[in-house]
Amino acid sequence: MVEMDLHIRFPDINHFLINNESDPLEFAFPLNEEDFEDLKWYWETYASSYLDEPDFERASQIEDKFAQWGSGLFNAVFDSWEAQRILNNFQDKKAKNKRIIINASAPTLLALPWELLREPDGTYLLHDNPSISIRRRFASAGKGRKAVQVKAKPHLRLLLIVSRPEGPGFFDPRGEAKAVMAAIEAEAKGKIEIEFLRPATLDKLVERLEDEDLPPIDIVHFDGHGVYDKDGEYYEDAKRSDPSLMKGNEGIEENTGYLLFEDKDGKRALISAETLGNMLNRRHIALMVLSACQSAQVAGEDAMGSVAARLTYAGIPSVLAMTYSVLVVTTQQLFHKFYQRLVKGDSIGQALDKARRDLYDVQC
Repeated sequence: MVEMDLHIRFPDINHFLINNESDPLEFAFPLNEEDFEDLKWYWETYASSYLDEPDFERASQIEDKFAQWGSGLFNAVFDSWEAQRILNNFQDKKAKNKRIIINASAPTLLALPWELLREPDGTYLLHDNPSISIRRRFASAGKGRKAVQVKAKPHLRLLLIVSRPEGPGFFDPRGEAKAVMAAIEAEAKGKIEIEFLRPATLDKLVERLEDEDLPPIDIVHFDGHGVYDKDGEYYEDAKRSDPSLMKGNEGIEENTGYLLFEDKDGKRALISAETLGNMLNRRHIALMVLSACQSAQVAGEDAMGSVAARLTYAGIPSVLAMTYSVLVVTTQQLFHKFYQRLVKGDSIGQALDKARRDLYDVQC
């Protein structure tokens, strides 16, 4: 299978290079703070307001901006003759899988909606044939552990962590698990074995991954809540349950991502990105799926505060995470399609892209 990548690398927030072929080019942000607020509102408030009175007018106005944002992003990186030449060569070459990889350390660059990349007089790059996938790579993750090498296997084992501690709010405790099981039952019976982590505690996760008498885990899917703590308001709460913070680690009060596991009493246990990365370091997990709200969100200047970034830093080769809090039924549909595609032999990236397109077709 022929694969081809086009790398857009940002050495700093105002400059980028393409495939190391171009000279450093200037970058100007095509989206402003108001645009980001619109995106956040659209995915979090509007998408979950089905029980209230949705603001259809504002939603429609934001949807009308998608093409504008995509064209703005395209022009920000491909407007010069040199960049356009490199892109045209990339598009003209034959390859079954093509990817544009955004390589940056600045969270504001990684947070841009690169999936909307769109030729101003054409269509979204995702709709090219063959389609062009978008990937993000945390540049500072390269300073961590080298990603473990994963070999193709005829059978996979998925560890599903359904964490529902008391307190963070109700949502269907079985919905996403049902979608995952339905996809595997329909498309991968005998190819993927599902195992549930009970109870959904950090200690139990570590114990399971260290148990050499049981089959090794290939995929860990965390279905639960997450939060990005920009100002350190969760730090004191987290100290009660996070092993690293209990030992007096005072260096990660702010700009920290947490996943909400359960403690031994079923109450919430805030586990920091730092701790989770340390616990999962070099466990030979091929894929970590974080469907927790805000598990990919980053802010400030330290992308390592993000759970997804920290896991990449720890050497997990693929991390699939959510940037916004989205409707539960949406995640159910997405992951149902994702696992269907994965077990049919698609790569992780291909499976995700096709799941996105399927979801787009349903929404339209």
